[in-house]
Amino acid sequence: MNAIMKSARATVGAAALAVAMAGGLTIVSAPPAAAQVGIDLWVREAPPPPRQEVIPPPPEPGHVWVGGHWAWHDRWDWVEGHYAAPPHPRAHWVPGHWRTGPDGRHLWVEGHWR
Repeated sequence: MNAIMKSARATVGAAALAVAMAGGLTIVSAPPAAAQVGIDLWVREAPPPPRQEVIPPPPEPGHVWVGGHWAWHDRWDWVEGHYAAPPHPRAHWVPGHWRTGPDGRHLWVEGHWR
């Protein structure tokens, strides 16, 4: 592991510990990847029910609505939905969602293009 990766992992580890101590959250490090350092953030409090959004017309043909969702930032904050351009013509959006673990904690699973 090179010095940059070691430094990045140490910085992410320290930040994760600070967040966990401040918010009572559990941090689970993801397995290391070649050029990526990831953190899974487990939240003990369930997210509120999704909000109803008024979906405006798309800004351009082919754009896809990416619905809003609740995000955890030491409290629940609503992230507004928006339109996005698919990376290729046959791509479709798989929405993100909160997954509940067997211990009752909640993990955000990012939306992605498929």
